[in-house]
Amino acid sequence: VNGNGDIEIIPNCVDLSSYSEIQGEPEPSSLIFTGSFTYFPNHEAMVWFLGKVLPQIQTKLPNVQLKITGNHANKPLPKADNVTLTGFVDDVRPLMRSAWVSVVPLHTGGGTRLKILEAMALGTPVVSTSKGAEGLDVEAGRHLLIADSPESFASEVVRLLEEPDLRKKLVTNAYQLVREQYDWAVVLPRFLNLLEQTVHD
Repeated sequence: VNGNGDIEIIPNCVDLSSYSEIQGEPEPSSLIFTGSFTYFPNHEAMVWFLGKVLPQIQTKLPNVQLKITGNHANKPLPKADNVTLTGFVDDVRPLMRSAWVSVVPLHTGGGTRLKILEAMALGTPVVSTSKGAEGLDVEAGRHLLIADSPESFASEVVRLLEEPDLRKKLVTNAYQLVREQYDWAVVLPRFLNLLEQTVHD
C-alpha cells in the first residue's frame, strides 16, 4: 500500500540483461515446453497437447519437433512422433532461444507465468491458453497468440511456423513489453521507492 492508501502490485519480473547474452538462431519447425511434471498442471498440459494438439499440427507440418524440458517424474504421456524429453537441464535459456515457438497449454494452476516472460525476453514467440497467460498484461495477437481449444491452438502454432512476419511482429512487441513492464531494472526502483514511502509514512 502506497502513501495514498492505494494498493500497488509489483509484478514478477526477469533480469532482461541476463537474457541478452544468450545467443543462437531459432530452428524452423521447433517447439518447446518448459516445466517440471512434479507440478501437476505441467503434466496435464502436455497430456492435452500431445494427445489433442500436436497430431493436428503434424498433419499439416509433419516435420515439427517438440522438446519438453524439466523433470518428467516418470509420468506417462500419449505417444507422439518427434518429441524429445530432455530431462532437467541446468540452463533452459539456450534451448528456449533456439525454438521457433514456445507453447504454454496450461489449463489449471496459478504460478508466476515466468516461462512466458522468459520466452519473450529471449525472442521466442508464445502460443498460450488463456489460463497460461493469466495475470500478464498481454494482448492476444500483439504480444503472443492465445487459443483454448485443440483446433485453435494447433492453428495458431501452424500460423507462427508458416508466417515469419507474424513471428517477427510478436517477438518485437513482446520484447518491448518485457523491457517496459517486466524488467527488474525498471521495476526494482519502483519497488524500492514504494518501500521508502511505506517506511516514512
